[in-house]
Amino acid sequence: MNVLVLLLAVVMVSFLYLFLLAHVALRHMTIERHFSKRALFEGEHGEMTEIVTNASFLPIVWLRIESSIANALQFTRQTDLELNGDWHIQSLFTLLPRQRIIRRYPVTFRRRGAYSVSSSALTAGDVVGFFQQMKECQCRADILVWPHLLEERDLPPLLLGMLGEWRLHHPLSEDPYLIRGLREYRPGDPIRSIHWPTTAKTGKTHITLHDPSSSANLMVLLNGQKTENQWGNLMDYEQSEIEQAVSLAATVCVYALRHGCSAGFGTNLKLHESEETPLVLPLSGQAQVECLLDTFAMLRIAFTLRFETYLKTLSLRPGTDILILTYYTTDEMNTVVQSLKRQGYRVQVYLMPHRHVETIQ
Repeated sequence: MNVLVLLLAVVMVSFLYLFLLAHVALRHMTIERHFSKRALFEGEHGEMTEIVTNASFLPIVWLRIESSIANALQFTRQTDLELNGDWHIQSLFTLLPRQRIIRRYPVTFRRRGAYSVSSSALTAGDVVGFFQQMKECQCRADILVWPHLLEERDLPPLLLGMLGEWRLHHPLSEDPYLIRGLREYRPGDPIRSIHWPTTAKTGKTHITLHDPSSSANLMVLLNGQKTENQWGNLMDYEQSEIEQAVSLAATVCVYALRHGCSAGFGTNLKLHESEETPLVLPLSGQAQVECLLDTFAMLRIAFTLRFETYLKTLSLRPGTDILILTYYTTDEMNTVVQSLKRQGYRVQVYLMPHRHVETIQ
């Protein structure tokens, strides 16, 4: 009889705890997540911080948090983190009243893309595990993974030659209003660049350095189709070459911007969670570098239009230089290119080989 009474008491206490758990503790439970950086390059390491707060007066004996994640985010195995396959993480907590727990998880960003760790399933229960209570909690954390950038020496020689020819075609002059800094005078420096106040103050001749004016505009256009006869989107195992093309296009854009030019980007691929195609017009500066890298991160390997049709829909500023990156050419594509040239655009087509391109790790 005493055992039966004890068991009944345990069950009643468990029911009471479950009621308070559902109507008090879990209602005041919050989870916050954020990554250590807004964006990183593919292959880099970062950190995800998870903040779990029990704002109620009730202790939570055990709490299991389960979240679905993209397998491109590789979490390091830890004693407080269970990884069930490539798309699921699970962590277990015990929380005292008014307690806040902060945990940091190392993450390797394995693949380019736009990712988020959003909703989580919370499961809590009593001491003996008779009863459980579940709740879904929204705790979105977003991260952009930029594509690998090739070193300049690793660019294909033919493409590097095209870029060199383009730079020679658009020599950049110094902008007198864009002052980069000062340095000591060297033989051959123009006398008009001497900075007289600094020269008088230091007793040594100094000259003013100017940034170049961005008079050259390069528009990089990427064909997201692998072959002319491709009628649908590529399977996952077929997307590696398009990923290499995205990496190459990003490298070319950053190369132009780092050499003081303006650069833009367009493609017939879709943006993340959208049916639209990106069109970033040429601009210069560090802000444009991040804007373009963000765009490359958000690309989805799914095309909207045949590239020939896409070229016909473009409307660019007169005098813009166009570099087309494509895995194939057609008579129709060549006809459109000739039409663009007649309109005053300087167009170059780089035919990408169907092979592996090494990228920076």
